Amino acid sequence: MAQALQSIEKIKYVQEVPPLTDTHCHLDLFQNAAAVVNDAFSHGVRTIITSGGSAKGNEATSKIVKILSVFGVVGIDPASSGAESEYIDSYVAMIKSNPRLVGIGEIGLDSHVEEKNPPEVQKSAFIRQIRIANELGVPVVIHSRGRMADVIKVTDEHKPEKAMFHFFEGDVEQARYLAGKGHMISIPPRYSSRMKRIINEIDLSSMVAETDAPVAGKTPSDIREVVEAISSIKKLEFGDVAEALSENAKVFFHI
Repeated sequence: MAQALQSIEKIKYVQEVPPLTDTHCHLDLFQNAAAVVNDAFSHGVRTIITSGGSAKGNEATSKIVKILSVFGVVGIDPASSGAESEYIDSYVAMIKSNPRLVGIGEIGLDSHVEEKNPPEVQKSAFIRQIRIANELGVPVVIHSRGRMADVIKVTDEHKPEKAMFHFFEGDVEQARYLAGKGHMISIPPRYSSRMKRIINEIDLSSMVAETDAPVAGKTPSDIREVVEAISSIKKLEFGDVAEALSENAKVFFHI
């Protein structure tokens, strides 16, 4: 963590490079977050939102955003929802005291961790965090592995003001439904036939792009490849897509 919190170098942006935004990664999982951010900035990335998910991850995220030129969200994810649910209330003060913490996430439901944290435990933590986000007036970043229908039901019932569906795993109909509700579909660096159809059929105004680095993508610099894929599938100019997705993220996170 000492390396991760080194001061970031000043990067001289190349003006002709369209702005790129990685809406979801985990800088706390890198040994040297400053080097990772510097590399991303040198490749045209202008905005990075790093995500917590556990008590340890949230503390690291809070420190990282204070030193590096990035934003962050904090929350208790499904894998941590049992043992660390009592920690949820503590990040209200964390968000209020740190303007670079711009949302609550990642939160939600996950069928792969039900043996550790039963569905009712995950759901309780999920709902509590949506309520806190609404009280604070911040968006939520939602994790939905294997539980998309249930996640949609919870969001319909408890109505987060704005939700970004991280690493979207639903089908086209679910994507259309959520987009119609004003939520954001986050496109990851993996392109199944299902994902290609979603990218093709959902309006660009309802999309953001992410790397989920280092879990899916290697680093936030990989966001260029995500934007290139969206551009190719939608048959739009790379620069126009980069600008639109960055603006979507800016409006969504109020940054």
